[in-house]
Amino acid sequence: MSKRDVILKVATRLFAAKGFDGTSVRRIAEEADLSVAGMFHYFPSKEEILNEIMIGFMDEGYKRLMEIYNSDIGPVKKLEEICKFYVEHYAGHKDQLTILVSEGKSLSLEHRKVFIDKQRVYVEALKRLFDDLAKENLLKPIDSSVLAFIFFGMVHWTYSWYNPQGEIGPEELGRIFGEVLLRGVLKDTERSK
Repeated sequence: MSKRDVILKVATRLFAAKGFDGTSVRRIAEEADLSVAGMFHYFPSKEEILNEIMIGFMDEGYKRLMEIYNSDIGPVKKLEEICKFYVEHYAGHKDQLTILVSEGKSLSLEHRKVFIDKQRVYVEALKRLFDDLAKENLLKPIDSSVLAFIFFGMVHWTYSWYNPQGEIGPEELGRIFGEVLLRGVLKDTERSK
């Protein structure tokens, strides 16, 4: 693992546990087995480390989102695959998700603009998928923006309660999210009452 990757790994763990403001540059450098000056050889500031963690994680997720969206499978299967991927990805990277959800405020205005723009791109991609479902008359008359925010709300808050070492693994949790988002929680017999 390169020194740059070690710094990112250490900073990710510390930022998730102590927050950006609660993590000192000295602590990151010490745990990465570097001097502070040595760490600044790889990153010009602590905020640059945070930005790389957040944007890198978002870019990785967006790449997979678009691979699924551009695949030849139908829109229902695409949404199921996106649910599974997101939950598995986020549940498997709890520290990065914690940072993504809680540390946007710590970014500089320049980096925050990029972060917000990337969030919009994610929302637009998911809205397009919901619009595809609506065009095929597979979707209840619910605004695609609302559905996109419901999806991200479900997925993003897993960091606050989900334990990947618990009884339900990330893959199973992804399947459950897909089932709830696509079909709700009531049995078919209960829906007709």
